[in-house]
Amino acid sequence: MKLIVLHGDYSRKSQDRLDDFISSAKKRGWDIKKINSNFNLDISEQLSATSLFQKESLFILEDIKKISQKDIDWIKKRGKDSGLTLIIYHQGFIPKKVLDSFPKDAKIEEFKLPRLIFTFLDSIYPKNVKKVLVLFHELIKNEPVEFVFALMARHLRDLYWVRVEPKSLPYPSWRVGKLKGQSSKFKFETLKDLIARMAEIDIAVKTSKSDLISSLDLLIVFSLE
Repeated sequence: MKLIVLHGDYSRKSQDRLDDFISSAKKRGWDIKKINSNFNLDISEQLSATSLFQKESLFILEDIKKISQKDIDWIKKRGKDSGLTLIIYHQGFIPKKVLDSFPKDAKIEEFKLPRLIFTFLDSIYPKNVKKVLVLFHELIKNEPVEFVFALMARHLRDLYWVRVEPKSLPYPSWRVGKLKGQSSKFKFETLKDLIARMAEIDIAVKTSKSDLISSLDLLIVFSLE
């Protein structure tokens, strides 16, 4: 068995990479199957059942939490005798301890968000309009504006979340502290209004009533002045 692991916070790129593997497998006439974690069978049992057949198969697992030590042991011991390829796809970083448990010949690809994205998100606060606009337009030279919009929406949600219930944020303490510092630069009502306007923009764009880039330009100018 060939094991490929795709992980990291740059989900757009990791998804593109997964799509490339699927496209390549289709061209070769392989069976393509997503591992169903709702089955009564363990992942190793689902894989071994398929390995009884001669046809090459590509399996995709999108929930790293569903793979057990039993499954990993099976991949190490018996998986190499099967004509299968397993892709483990995870939107986020897989802990090093888990990565180290995989076979040594596993192909592990990590996808990190560009530094510019974090610089842009960290710059979003009142009285910083010029810098935010410059970074926004620099960012969309290489990234789809829809992707940037989604990141903005998630970040603003986190800035609100850290104000109302910081202990429930699923992030390390250093990141929570950083979010608290940025969130404190906003008036609470301004933050809520920003999130509401993002939702309005989302609806307007999806119904073809507005252009996303222009809408975000206006949002930045008038909400962060």
